[in-house]
Amino acid sequence: MLKLKTLGLISLLSLTCFWSAPAMASSLPKADLDRHSISLGSAPSLSGQFVFSSKWGLNLSAATPFYYGSFGFVRYSLDTNYQFYRNDKLYLRGILGVFGDVDPLQRPDLELSSFGIQGGVGLAYRFTPEWTGRLNFVAGIAFPKSTGWGLFPPGGGIEVAYHPSNHYEVSLGFNGNGDILAIRYLF
Repeated sequence: MLKLKTLGLISLLSLTCFWSAPAMASSLPKADLDRHSISLGSAPSLSGQFVFSSKWGLNLSAATPFYYGSFGFVRYSLDTNYQFYRNDKLYLRGILGVFGDVDPLQRPDLELSSFGIQGGVGLAYRFTPEWTGRLNFVAGIAFPKSTGWGLFPPGGGIEVAYHPSNHYEVSLGFNGNGDILAIRYLF
């Protein structure tokens, strides 16, 4: 079974690099987290979500968000999430984590913050088995160049997801990493 999952992951990464270069996947933390997932994002971004119990999960992501006007810096995010409520269609999770921007080129014109905190709630609603809507109300504040609390740290955003199969998800939306289009592999 592990070999099959590994083969599937390699196939997904190969297919994604070939088939969906401009539109890959969302790094938005999922409130309806029930399985591990790996995503490639249109920011571009790479993220992984890991399930440790039926209520607790971890999300990590890295992005180079060219939608923000300065391609080349890296935005990282690490957050944990805890499920407060779940029924057949509605999911509610608390989200708490850290994020920041790193400029490997050390450009003086970019005023980036290397560390920040983020926290809020994530909501997901399954309209049908194939369609899910997600809305993450997550606020964040970054240091040392703080401009106050913002509503689009990497954990915040909105998206609509389509599940063409049990292992794949395609989404459209926007989050703090700048992802718009998405493909996610669930395992």
